[in-house]
Amino acid sequence: MARQYHTKGKEVLLTYFMGSTGKRFCAKDVLDYLNDCEISMNQATVYRNLEKLTEEGKLLKTKNPSDDTGYYQYVGDGSCCREHLHIQCKVCGKIVHLEGPVMDSFNDYVQNKLNFVLEPKESVLIGKCPDCIDKE
Repeated sequence: MARQYHTKGKEVLLTYFMGSTGKRFCAKDVLDYLNDCEISMNQATVYRNLEKLTEEGKLLKTKNPSDDTGYYQYVGDGSCCREHLHIQCKVCGKIVHLEGPVMDSFNDYVQNKLNFVLEPKESVLIGKCPDCIDKE
């Protein structure tokens, strides 16, 4: 197992995401936050740390369906995201975790009828959330 380094920059980013549980941010949002707080970190360092935190399972990375922008969301240790699918609103980008009997039935169908093994952490279903449907 690769050694995990705890740098100041990585800790600052992790603290930022932990304080915003349930929200997602793109790299530009993170850079803007750092600039507002007068924390000096260049763009390459931000991207590198976002990828490391994603690899460690602390952040979930998804793509915005409308413009392919990468977004990151804090998921703690990430263990729960390895066990279920995610549903993402194609309008606002909100992420919902698909868990419980629905996920179990779906996973059973995919494995036993289609002979596929899912990689839930990397699987995202796209749709519209109730809030965005109401706004239409």
